[in-house]
Amino acid sequence: MSDFKETPRLKVTDLKKSFSNKVILHNVNFQLSKGSSLVIIGGSGSGKSVLIKCISGLYALDQGQIEVDGKILTSRRNGADAMQRRNFGFMFQNAALFDSMNLIENVAFGAKHALRMTHKAARNLALEKLSLVGISRRMGNLYPSDISTGLRKVIALARTLTIDPQVVLFDEPTTGLDPLMSKKIDKLILQCIRSQSLTAVTITHDMSSAMRLGDRVAMLYNGTLIWSGKPDNLFKTDNELVRQFTNGYVDGPISFKD
Repeated sequence: MSDFKETPRLKVTDLKKSFSNKVILHNVNFQLSKGSSLVIIGGSGSGKSVLIKCISGLYALDQGQIEVDGKILTSRRNGADAMQRRNFGFMFQNAALFDSMNLIENVAFGAKHALRMTHKAARNLALEKLSLVGISRRMGNLYPSDISTGLRKVIALARTLTIDPQVVLFDEPTTGLDPLMSKKIDKLILQCIRSQSLTAVTITHDMSSAMRLGDRVAMLYNGTLIWSGKPDNLFKTDNELVRQFTNGYVDGPISFKD
């Protein structure tokens, strides 16, 4: 997507992924510097979720490779192992909290199982990350069923940060939220990106969120990135596919069968 004088924090090269002979992604290329934030937009079924799962190593690639700080993590030969996946934090669309654990235990889970911390050390780290996102120790004793959808996403963000990832992947972070809570979540994500110097990749179809979160925005269509640019140019581009999607036009080159 751009030229780099230094080794990029994240580099995706010639990524291809298929399922049952159906090509989902092909010829996907981009690279990001430390502390940068890329938002990838695109319609439902365009391959956005598959892309971030490929980046994180949850899916092995058919072709291409993923690099973090110049080190190849995944290739078409094999997916990333557990140690490699620790480079990535993943905030799931539905938060994916454990109902049987309180909020502190949910946030401490990664530290205990991925970092092999003791119970006490993991709990202290969880409290630190909860404080970072504005959640008190007292609130940490609540359970997911006790809090709103928006707060569950806040807890999911805190859990994502416990492994000190190099790259954080956000899967539709504002889906299901009202406009006010969406803005709060976006603001919190940006604060964490900047304070922790994180590199972020966010997938969304929320245009307001894309404008707030991204240093750059790219559009995924028919399995490949067809456009990238600054958020300010998102609604000014001459690309007809991007214009139709961002403005929600029914008529245009994107048909409902796409």
